[in-house]
Amino acid sequence: MSKAAVIIAAAGSSTRMGGGVKKQFLMCEGLPVLVRTVKAFCRVRGICAVVVAAPADDLPFTCQLLEKYGVKDVILAAGGSTRQVSVMNALAKVPGEAELVLVHDGARPFVSEKVIDGVLSALEDGAQAAVPGVRPKNTIRTAEKTLDRSLLYEVQTPQGFRKEILERALKEAESSGFTGTDDAGLVERLGIPVAVTQGEYTNIKITTPEDLPKMMRIGTGYDVHRLVSGRKLMLGCVEVPYEKGLLGHSDADVIAHAIADALLGAAALGDIGKLFPDSSPDTEGMSGEAILSRTADFLRENGFTISNVDATLVAEKPKISPYTDRMREAVAKALGLDPSLVSIKATTEEKLGFTGDGTAMSAQAAAMIKEI
Repeated sequence: MSKAAVIIAAAGSSTRMGGGVKKQFLMCEGLPVLVRTVKAFCRVRGICAVVVAAPADDLPFTCQLLEKYGVKDVILAAGGSTRQVSVMNALAKVPGEAELVLVHDGARPFVSEKVIDGVLSALEDGAQAAVPGVRPKNTIRTAEKTLDRSLLYEVQTPQGFRKEILERALKEAESSGFTGTDDAGLVERLGIPVAVTQGEYTNIKITTPEDLPKMMRIGTGYDVHRLVSGRKLMLGCVEVPYEKGLLGHSDADVIAHAIADALLGAAALGDIGKLFPDSSPDTEGMSGEAILSRTADFLRENGFTISNVDATLVAEKPKISPYTDRMREAVAKALGLDPSLVSIKATTEEKLGFTGDGTAMSAQAAAMIKEI
């Protein structure tokens, strides 16, 4: 197998992303985009070197970022004013032992090993250049006519080349003052055919904020309160007729508290004891509805939206089935959700433990949230 190097083109300014942060440094499902992209190639057999073309001013930061996430032995090159210049600068740092060179967009973090291997296999089989592509899903036309979609490909990266072919193509483009949209286009100017290998629709390029996948996060919550006489029984933001109520600094709504804890846990923002301390006079007698509403606001302020919640009350009695629809509506209203996204149910512990003997009630909850 011929040795291959990969150039990660990550020197763009991300003007279409907005927000002032370059897209290659944004978080994407728990990792910076660039880190996730580089790691995809570190797993591939036959890759002898990874060269990252990063913005010249960001080279120290890029080095620190890669090291922070355990990515080592990456060669850095200063990016230029155009993608072509960046690739030329990076190509100059490719080790001499590399016979093949892949060029990949730094903002394509979901490239699979299968796509990479497909390009490398085409080069091993004799192609001098190869690109992955997928058939367009939508009809495409010029201003004058509709094009035959069966003849078209949406071109992706990594684009692969014999090293000397890419060098020739870049030098010819530089000497003639030509700027192409991709590296394969430069090679075609030399009259060299480019093979098309199988791409994947998941191999997307992150260009605008809408392209960034929103990470889903899950949290769990638990709460328990003692049953006493002389207190209203509040469950799921609804008063349930019963001879006893739950004891607590607030209204002791175990269902609401468990849901709030699950939401805060999913966002890694602490728990209700931190957000609503029982040592504060401000939280004395606070309703479960208020706790849920403030929790939802707190999540939104920190960049999260709620997908759904599911809660289970553990108690011998009373039966809450006549009230669960009202509870779902009340909890949904407090969280700003549709009731279809809220589940509330109950179970017993067969007269076992403190819930089984009727001295207390507990609740468990699960919640899913996602980044805004």
